[in-house]
Amino acid sequence: MSDSASFYDSYVERQEAVGVNERHRSILAGLQRFGLRPDHRVLEIGSGVGTLTALLAEALPQGSLVGIDLSPKSIEAARARLARFPDVELIAGDVLEAGIDGRFDVVVLPDVIEHVPVELHGALFERVASWVRDDGFVFVHYPDPHHLEWTRRHEPQKLQLVDQAIHADVLTANAYANGLYLDRYERYSIWVREGDYVLAVLRPAAGVAEFHHLPPRRPSLAARAASRLRRLAGRRRA
Repeated sequence: MSDSASFYDSYVERQEAVGVNERHRSILAGLQRFGLRPDHRVLEIGSGVGTLTALLAEALPQGSLVGIDLSPKSIEAARARLARFPDVELIAGDVLEAGIDGRFDVVVLPDVIEHVPVELHGALFERVASWVRDDGFVFVHYPDPHHLEWTRRHEPQKLQLVDQAIHADVLTANAYANGLYLDRYERYSIWVREGDYVLAVLRPAAGVAEFHHLPPRRPSLAARAASRLRRLAGRRRA
């Protein structure tokens, strides 16, 4: 992936100029919505210059964070940005080859899988599955495939070196083959009314141990009132 590393090395100034935007904030909100806690250990794959990484570090005051990116210059910029966070480790390397120790409560892939050639997704998710704890989750965020295909036709200058449309069947095929199941899949809008992004939550099948019945639901106020009226009507007829 040397061509990709060189491409993203050249992308650093642009990423730093953009800084934190609505996409990064939306990813953090999604992570917190699905269970990110302040004491979690998190792995961010494709951490870039550290924009989302900084938001994550602030959200993990009792936790820790490992970020990995293919681009050495991006990691250099991220280290400067995140120097104030002692519990953040940043690694420059290929996620398919890098040695990353331990397991994580959360593994996040923020707009990454569309840039990894699809033929490598099996190997990618094999590694991801090995890193996430049985009671943890994987959060995958990427462009809506229909919108990306529209962009390829109408605004190709916005696309990166590798930018593939990832449909749900491709995602789930590689997830399920590696012991992860799809817990949530949502198409939603950040900048485009019709929906420009997808979020998916994957969880280890090994973490599904048992199921518990919910307590009986108490009838609603309207249902109780209707029942009372029926009883009163029955007494009048009697």
